[in-house]
Amino acid sequence: MAKPSRPLPLPRPLPLPLRGLLRLGPAAPHWPRPAFSAAAAMAVADVALLALGRLDLALYTAAGALCALYGHDRPYAERARTVAWVVLGTVAGVGVALVSASLTGCAPLLVLLASLVAAAQRMLCDASRIGPPGNVVLTFVTSTAFFVPQRLGDVPGHLALVLAAGALAWLICTAPALVRPHAPAGALRPGPGVLTRLRPGSPLLPVGARVATGAALAGWAALALGSAHPYWAVVTAAAVFQANTTLSWRRAVQRVVGNVLGLLLFTALLPLARLGAVALVLVALALQIAAEAVMARNYWLGSVCVTPMALVLGEFGGAHPAAGLVADRWTDTLVGVAAGLLVCALVTNRRAADRVDGALGDAVAARTAAADLLAAAPAAPGAGPARDRLARALLELREAADVAAGEWWQRPLPGERVAAEERAGRRVLAALDERTAAARAAAG
Repeated sequence: MAKPSRPLPLPRPLPLPLRGLLRLGPAAPHWPRPAFSAAAAMAVADVALLALGRLDLALYTAAGALCALYGHDRPYAERARTVAWVVLGTVAGVGVALVSASLTGCAPLLVLLASLVAAAQRMLCDASRIGPPGNVVLTFVTSTAFFVPQRLGDVPGHLALVLAAGALAWLICTAPALVRPHAPAGALRPGPGVLTRLRPGSPLLPVGARVATGAALAGWAALALGSAHPYWAVVTAAAVFQANTTLSWRRAVQRVVGNVLGLLLFTALLPLARLGAVALVLVALALQIAAEAVMARNYWLGSVCVTPMALVLGEFGGAHPAAGLVADRWTDTLVGVAAGLLVCALVTNRRAADRVDGALGDAVAARTAAADLLAAAPAAPGAGPARDRLARALLELREAADVAAGEWWQRPLPGERVAAEERAGRRVLAALDERTAAARAAAG
């Protein structure tokens, strides 16, 4: 007679801490690169629009110019490819938004479409490991475009503005290669990992489901409460979702605090911004640079600058009552955060543990291959690729374990096996480094 199977242990609720959520860290060492690249692209586009008297078109040029925020952690050749793909992705997302806005005025349907696009952007950014600022900027410009009054015949011209500003952003990001062709200091070469496999059962699917569900609920709730800017709720919900529940909770608290202070800053800056078109542009550029300067220190501090910047960009098309803007932004922030946290609790990511299993298997295979290489002849070729493969596998294992540790409602994690494999992998890495150093010394 078969023994009854043992029931799986019930998942335990994760603590959602408040301590340390607002603590400031060090500034990003290379923040001027993305900050001034994007500011330069925006400035050139805005000056051109000012000369033409069409600052109302700045939404489209800003969408392309913000592509200059990407790729600065990569060598120039890879940066060129990365920014090019970001530009094309931005044009595609904004194109879907503008066509949708021209074909229907049904706000609930537009919210749904914006949420689905936001989910696709999140999964693509995670799969490609695009790096900061990730999907949030893409979701911001795309979701806004869904709610811009549009005629179908104007869409090609507006997309041409996005593409032109994106091309300018690409030129600005890649121009340093002309005078300094070597990889910039601090450049990284991210390798492929488990997340790059966009298949059934992928750990990306629960993340996409969370974004689509939470953003749609947030947008619909904002509409029900009378908000004239439901896309702000969509963007807030999309921004709240992080790699796991614990990190999403941290981001939600930081978003609320940053938005409160950002609304106060917007109220203080609004009289200055309304002195004229030039003043409006200068305030927007200053806020954009400031946001990049402080974002790495803590997300809430960056939000203090991003919130008024988003509101000021909305003023490019014409002045709006300040009280209504502030009220809508605050309502949409609370609705987006609440929807995001609710969906985090209801849409569980049980595949986080599966990702750990996959990463653990990859790490074992990479370590075994590297150890076999060490056991071969002293001058066995292939030490470099074997080392890179093992290093990437260990990084993926640590990331997968950290993500799963902050997720709830899943089976127990193989914590001891992960720790043991990391120790064994580091020992093999050290042996490979010693072998490589000895080979270089002998050759020298």
